[in-house]
Amino acid sequence: MRKEFFAQTFFSLAIVIAMLMVAVEVTPWVSFLSMGMLIWKWGTEKYHWQGLSRRFTSILSILLLGQVLFQYRTIVGQEPSYTLLLGLSGLRVMDYSTERDHRFVSLLGFILISVKALFSIDIYWIVPSIFAFWGIWYSLLPQNLQNKERVLGRIFLLSVPLAVILFFAFPRVVIPWAMSRGSTYGQIGFTDEVNPGRVAEIAGSSQLAFRAKIDKLPFDHSRDLYWRGSVLTSTRGLVWRPTPFGTRPEEVMTGKGSVSYEVAIEPTSQNFLFALEGTQVLTLEAGKVTNLSHAVFRTSRPIVSTLVYQGQWVRDYQDRSKPTDLDLKIPELKGRVLEWVTEANKKSLSTEGRLELLKNFFLDNKFVYTLSPGTYGANDLESFLFERRRGFCEHFAGAYAVLARGLGVPARVVVGYQGGKYNPIGNFWRIAQRDAHAWAEVYDGSSWKRVDPTSWVAPLRLVIGAEDFFGLSESDQEVFARQIDWRPKNQGTRLWWDRATFFVEDMNYRWSYFLMEFDRSSQDSFFALLGQYKLLSFVAISFAVLLFFVLVQNLFKTRVYLSPEQSLLNSVQEWGHSHNLHRAASESPLHYFDRVAERFPGLTEILKRISTYYDQSKYAGIQNADNPDLLKKQWMRESRKAKEMKP
Repeated sequence: MRKEFFAQTFFSLAIVIAMLMVAVEVTPWVSFLSMGMLIWKWGTEKYHWQGLSRRFTSILSILLLGQVLFQYRTIVGQEPSYTLLLGLSGLRVMDYSTERDHRFVSLLGFILISVKALFSIDIYWIVPSIFAFWGIWYSLLPQNLQNKERVLGRIFLLSVPLAVILFFAFPRVVIPWAMSRGSTYGQIGFTDEVNPGRVAEIAGSSQLAFRAKIDKLPFDHSRDLYWRGSVLTSTRGLVWRPTPFGTRPEEVMTGKGSVSYEVAIEPTSQNFLFALEGTQVLTLEAGKVTNLSHAVFRTSRPIVSTLVYQGQWVRDYQDRSKPTDLDLKIPELKGRVLEWVTEANKKSLSTEGRLELLKNFFLDNKFVYTLSPGTYGANDLESFLFERRRGFCEHFAGAYAVLARGLGVPARVVVGYQGGKYNPIGNFWRIAQRDAHAWAEVYDGSSWKRVDPTSWVAPLRLVIGAEDFFGLSESDQEVFARQIDWRPKNQGTRLWWDRATFFVEDMNYRWSYFLMEFDRSSQDSFFALLGQYKLLSFVAISFAVLLFFVLVQNLFKTRVYLSPEQSLLNSVQEWGHSHNLHRAASESPLHYFDRVAERFPGLTEILKRISTYYDQSKYAGIQNADNPDLLKKQWMRESRKAKEMKP
């Protein structure tokens, strides 16, 4: 018998939800392919469009596998597996027509839900995952099974204790090759180099990078929250790359006081750790942190799951490491860039004067801060500085550092994140990809100082944050970029929306933090605690086991649902048994009612009504005017009085 995919409402909706949950994580082409297959399948079933043959979908499946191998060089990891599974699901839905197809698509649905849970612990996906799981299981139950919803509900209830036991007792095993994303720069998109447009590409995403809890904000404003990721010292103009890092000498770092903070970073398949500028020490509960020069930190292994680390921020931090010849090396300067540097050097200014001259250059010229400045080449400094004057933070930081070096001031570029969105409910900062940022550092003769040209070109971006700033139109960004007191309109509406967002984000943070913190060491501590309180643990486990068996017995106990007339008959029979009036096996209910009325005349009226109701409902199938529940209550009242009237 031919089956139709969309004719099965729960099943088709469950598969679509499972596919959508994965579609948000993959490149657009496979999302469009799978969703296109769903729409095409709907058209073939509803409007009799011409479908694809199985041979053609098989060829497409082979081409899909080839594309995944070409794009990712592997099928192992999050993005390759997501891409392959999502594309195959769409093609298998197109082939759907038999019971065998139904079971195969169901299997793919279960796998999609499972891999989503494997790579994402966000609380947002719990409800759609449960619904999709329930819908697929519902379709697999026998068609003639009664109360399918009740059966599934019982199964899910019984699975909860087992899930809890597995969560606390199952060994925490991380398989790096299985947990990798399979892409070159991971979900976070961060790389330790600057190419024109690279940071802008990262900042175009609203995905979460990491969350941070700071004991007490050590700054007056969030615009001073700079999260260092890497330091770049080798330049070809607008292109900057790092040179090999050495380990950092401890005596170079100076400062007074400290503030502790904690960061929960999302999986990246890389080993970058982002530290608040001024951080002296980063620590991991499990694993090693490498402390590199320029206050840069790395993990010993790639981050394949959400990772928590702690930092110590030092007040009045100063990096007094001496600059090297590389910090003054510049590419070949040409045209107006060379002319400007030559004229500036003729003034024989002090270091402070040269830096002030640079600041005025960016303040006085009409530079525009934008995510889409157009295409620049590696050494298009003249085009950027004197012609187009449109760029993102990476353009300004890179150009500033080149000019500073041209004036004889050691300089370098730092990439990381700036600012973030504070959640007052959960008391943490949410740093997203939009907060990706680049700035410069110069050596003033005694220590390295941060210089952020964005604070001159678009200070509003640093004051209100990337999320609000990039939420403005391109024209508003350009008009209000230098007006630090300006704020977007409709703040009242945004306030309510922000509160709801903060609440949901806090729930998600607590949920994620609980799951990622319960690692192998937490398991060991948990079992050690059980061993410390043996008697209490034994009582608790025994009670849990007993409760589980009672739950099983009650959930799957066969229940007999009585009709209203049978319930009335049973009530009369139970009362009669207590008064030695037993109904014979061959005796009809109506005759039994008459015999009870003869023995207890005071019950004649109520028994007559019960007899009439039973006769009409049971035998004639007529809806009686009497309510069976009211009849039963009246019978209970009258029968209690009849005890005193017994002859």
